Amino acid sequence: MSSNTKTSPEIVGVDIGGTKIAAGYLDQDGRPVPLGTAPTTPFDGHANVRALEALLSDPQVAGAPVLAVSVATTFDHDGALRDPRGWFGWQGKVLADVLTTRDRSAFVYADAAAGAVGEYAKGAGKAYGHLLYITVGTGVSHSFLVNGKPLNGAHNAAYFSGYTPQARCDRPACDFPHVESICSGPGIARAFSGPQARDARPVMTAAEDGDPGAVAIVNHAAWHLGALIASLVLMYDPDCVVIGGGLGSGAHVYRSQAIDIAREVISVQHGKLLPIIPAALGSMSPWVGAAEMARHELEMGTPTRAEALPDTAGAR
Repeated sequence: MSSNTKTSPEIVGVDIGGTKIAAGYLDQDGRPVPLGTAPTTPFDGHANVRALEALLSDPQVAGAPVLAVSVATTFDHDGALRDPRGWFGWQGKVLADVLTTRDRSAFVYADAAAGAVGEYAKGAGKAYGHLLYITVGTGVSHSFLVNGKPLNGAHNAAYFSGYTPQARCDRPACDFPHVESICSGPGIARAFSGPQARDARPVMTAAEDGDPGAVAIVNHAAWHLGALIASLVLMYDPDCVVIGGGLGSGAHVYRSQAIDIAREVISVQHGKLLPIIPAALGSMSPWVGAAEMARHELEMGTPTRAEALPDTAGAR
């Protein structure tokens, strides 16, 4: 067989986010290969499964026996998704069971943990044993790794920094319920364009063009994101902070402002000197990390869900 012969990947990674579903795989040299994206359909689990399966029908990965999924919520120790708003349409369901077929096993991970592992294994966090990953996109969350292993917490939910009550700032009537409502993409978009807006890109463009309203909104969000980064640094004592997510890795001015504020707010000298850097994999971090986590489980001999299906089970 020629050394250039292309083989299908064993594991396909999928990231199910608040606005889009992305898929990809790692090639024979361990490099990420994106397959494409599809929109997430709010509150409709069946539509989201159809979108995911359409991505998996790509000839490059069709028939791959392992699906590694990151999803932007947490789940209990039995694997049931919490999804408190029901956004993905799978609240209370074991997503790994929903996505497992007779010919394919699924592993499911929280997106913050998967993103952190992706950056640790293949991205900006490779050199660091105590890595803090903060994702900023449709939501805001974090994961802390010690030598590549996420700290999941007693209830498998140690990611909810976006729901932290907002810090006191000098803006009058800043009465938002939590950090995510200020710093996430939809939070920034709503502040600029009204309650139905979800896309922060027009706000970022307007701020770069000098629109006073957009500048004020981005400055406000950056202050609160910087305060959150500082708080997490003081709690976890990392040796590096990686900021990921579509907004966190893509909006350079917003991220840079938040980093500057974090360095001002951090009260210990070693914390002020920490590297705080964008995710090298950008929005691919979660599906890359999910693929790495599934690969590790398989190497450790973790039983797959497909192996437990009865012979009469059919593909869903």
